[in-house]
Amino acid sequence: MTKRFHNILKYDNIIIPIEIYKEMRMDVRVAIVKDKAIIRVPLFYSKKQMEKNYEWAKEWILNHLKNNKKTWDRFIVKKYISGDELKINEKIFILEINLTTNKNYSAILERNIIKISIPYTVSDDLERQNAIKTLQSRVIAQYFQNEITKRIIDINKRFFGFQINNIRLKYNKTNWGSRSAKSNINISTRLLFAPKDVQDYVFVHELAHFKEMNHSPNFWKIVRDIMPDYEEKEKWLKANGHNCDF
Repeated sequence: MTKRFHNILKYDNIIIPIEIYKEMRMDVRVAIVKDKAIIRVPLFYSKKQMEKNYEWAKEWILNHLKNNKKTWDRFIVKKYISGDELKINEKIFILEINLTTNKNYSAILERNIIKISIPYTVSDDLERQNAIKTLQSRVIAQYFQNEITKRIIDINKRFFGFQINNIRLKYNKTNWGSRSAKSNINISTRLLFAPKDVQDYVFVHELAHFKEMNHSPNFWKIVRDIMPDYEEKEKWLKANGHNCDF
């Protein structure tokens, strides 16, 4: 039996999502994986023991990040200001941030200007910056939705012929794309910052999963037959993926 809890750790200009697992084990383990920290504690721990070990785990996480700049940088919350440029391939968007008396965040795209409205009552800077990031992603997703849909459909017609239910663009930090059991294809808006041939590789990759759900030799043969240099695209994502973000 396992119980899972969620929390966040804020420190300076970073936010670290934390997942806490109470499970059948005898010791405490802490690890940082991709975009979050994981704490594992024994299932029998009392509330007091949980609180004590949580404080110890937070200190371990911060010390680890301070000693590993590359890992620290993954959790930095970017600060956005009006006039920031967002370059996606050959298209440049300009950010405009406005304070408003409205209670909700909102964003619209006018020509190449992303106009974001922020409630002036929001004082938490980290909350504000994360909201701006999310709204940029949504606006950009709407702008590129038709283009990405058409490109994926074209590749599917040329090489596969599968029945695709929906193609969605949305922000995802943990992967570049995914294929759901309902025949949906999800593409992370972060992929839009990659060159178009790298984007095409991810489209081929996800379409290949309609035939082979795992990464078996048969799966990679499908990908290789369509894109012989796919390994170069993989290398590009590994080397430059950390820069593909809003």
